[in-house]
Amino acid sequence: MTARPLSIGFLGAGWHPDVGGVETSCADLARRLRERGHRVEALCLGGGAERGPYALTDEDVDGVRVRRVAYGYHDHRRLSDLVRNPRMEEIALAWCARRALDLVHVHHATGCGLGVIGALRDLGTPVVATLHDYWPLCPRGQMLRVDGVLCAAPDERTCARCICDTWPQLERTDPAAAGERTRFALAQLRRADLLIAPSRAARAAYARCGLSSEGIVVCANGIEVAALARAFALERARAAGPRPGPRIGVLGSVQPSKGVLGLARAAVAAAVPGLSLEVHGPLAPYHGDVAHLDELRSLAARHPCLRLHGPFAREELACVLAGLDALCVPSVWEEVFGLTAREALACGLPVAVSDVGGLAELGEAVLRVPPGDVPAWSGALRALAARAKEPARAHPGLRTAAEMAADHERLYRAVVRAARSHSHSSRSASTSQR
Repeated sequence: MTARPLSIGFLGAGWHPDVGGVETSCADLARRLRERGHRVEALCLGGGAERGPYALTDEDVDGVRVRRVAYGYHDHRRLSDLVRNPRMEEIALAWCARRALDLVHVHHATGCGLGVIGALRDLGTPVVATLHDYWPLCPRGQMLRVDGVLCAAPDERTCARCICDTWPQLERTDPAAAGERTRFALAQLRRADLLIAPSRAARAAYARCGLSSEGIVVCANGIEVAALARAFALERARAAGPRPGPRIGVLGSVQPSKGVLGLARAAVAAAVPGLSLEVHGPLAPYHGDVAHLDELRSLAARHPCLRLHGPFAREELACVLAGLDALCVPSVWEEVFGLTAREALACGLPVAVSDVGGLAELGEAVLRVPPGDVPAWSGALRALAARAKEPARAHPGLRTAAEMAADHERLYRAVVRAARSHSHSSRSASTSQR
């Protein structure tokens, strides 16, 4: 007997065409799930701001019904507000009930708050949550302090100082409040029916912080390998002819945790003739901090080898990659997955990554460099520049979006079956007690 299609709700901070690694993975997963016959709905932040906070707008995005909630963190007054938003919980519960969802997959709860997990479970809705970053453990998202030091695990006193420096306007940022936030977040994650980590490194990081590793399934993200490779080849063919170079790129939001400033210093120090470091991504403040942007712009003004291009649309990815000879991912935090590295490998570009977190799991497919080590990155840039004229050769064995969707479907069905079995057992027990 063929299993019936599922009605799946995705909850997150954004949705395509919003830009970001989580948004890209969600869009690919939703598309592939729909191809497998399932219905996908989405609840996210954004849209309708002119109508006031919490205004709702609905739209169809590539066959997914997307409900956007106008929310700009206007009512964040206490530290606890970062993980608990009763109004958002009400909206999520109403959305889930109205759309008759079989389960909800929480991809990122910023704005909504992690309390939404417990609220949905109290309603009887199965919940799956993916640990895309370390936001449940660290309000800054990446376990990277204001002073640039990585944290192995939350510490009440350290967290309180860092949070106070990041959001001085918040009430109650003392160590006790920081500890309460962490304990609440972990308690809510434990209420999920299933936790997913995109890498072994992410599972280990959460296990260090108090979650049972046995309760976290590693299910790596996938990418549209074939489609991206074809688009890349077409863009390369259009630009056939003499190529300046070597051109080495770094993609994504220019945040302190991404290590772009250190890579820029390494590019200047490498002194490779003709080398240009192409920085593609938004240059936006990081929790109000712009010091890294100011220094990067100042460095680029003095050194023509540094080129700051700003953000690009998802549809431009193949074109951006086709204009590069290699890619660097110089993150200084423990990347949970590392999407851009895998996208570049799908196109056959040489890739260098920081030897940390989920990036390290790429193994021999990439050149691995100690994170934040400017001399080592200079050496890596010279090595990549030496390969600039090599033809692109796609890396075999990359995980596809179709494989990701098949694994998620299997996990979803197991969660729904277990929830229904538990509900049936509870009703039977209640009946027998009457």
